[in-house]
Amino acid sequence: REVSPIAYMTSSFVNMLLSFLVVFAVLIVTGYGVNPVAMLYLPIIMIVEYILGLGIALLTSALTVYLRDLAYILSIIAMAWQFLTPVMYSQEMVLDALASYPTLVRIWNLNPMTPVINAYRDILYYKTTPQLSTLAAAVVLGVGILLIGELVFVKLQKGFAEEL
Repeated sequence: REVSPIAYMTSSFVNMLLSFLVVFAVLIVTGYGVNPVAMLYLPIIMIVEYILGLGIALLTSALTVYLRDLAYILSIIAMAWQFLTPVMYSQEMVLDALASYPTLVRIWNLNPMTPVINAYRDILYYKTTPQLSTLAAAVVLGVGILLIGELVFVKLQKGFAEEL
């Protein structure tokens, strides 16, 4: 039963690896270059992202069996999540803008993709090794969400046949 979410995440991971070939080509062709020491951290971040995605895939696939309308809601959540993740803007820009709203800063910091994106930015854009706190936060979040996703999937899989 877990093969479907694992296959989905693995195919997405391979797609990401192929996309990184384009990123590396652009970095080299434009003369921006890469830091070989920082690049050693890239596989760790990729694995953490895979683990995080697998946990989310297990959780959402199990819940979608019972809550069929969740698939539509998840597409809206994914779109909102894309804009709430610091891809096109840095986390510092957001934290400066939200400095007078501490509750919003706490909510902002709950995004599990933020440390992963910050680590990618450190490696590819700033050409530095990621901060250990960022790396540790990404690992803890990834493993935590994978454990939650697996526990929920195992608990709910007993009724999959009846629901489908």
